[in-house]
Amino acid sequence: MVTAVYSLSRVNGGAVWLLFWLAGVLAYLGICFMIKHNRTGKGIGTILIGLLIAEAVTDFLWGLIYYPHGSYVNYGARGVAGIFLCIPILIVTLVIVTKINKIRR
Repeated sequence: MVTAVYSLSRVNGGAVWLLFWLAGVLAYLGICFMIKHNRTGKGIGTILIGLLIAEAVTDFLWGLIYYPHGSYVNYGARGVAGIFLCIPILIVTLVIVTKINKIRR
């Protein structure tokens, strides 16, 4: 998220990047709350902590990909693929968080 917000004013299409990130987070939260184990008080806390960890990992990787030397590198159409990196990270986080909440039940 930090990388997407930072890119908002510096990169053409930064708003699309931020909207894609927001759609991914909303999908993650929506799917999390459809699972019964995640709707408890402790489950919600675990979901949010998992989201923060996933966002930190995603921002770190986006920073390495798009800002390798401190300034934005434009990869053209090939660069769009890196934006989709948040999807598998959020899916893995969803599985881990659900397993944790199922065990803690």
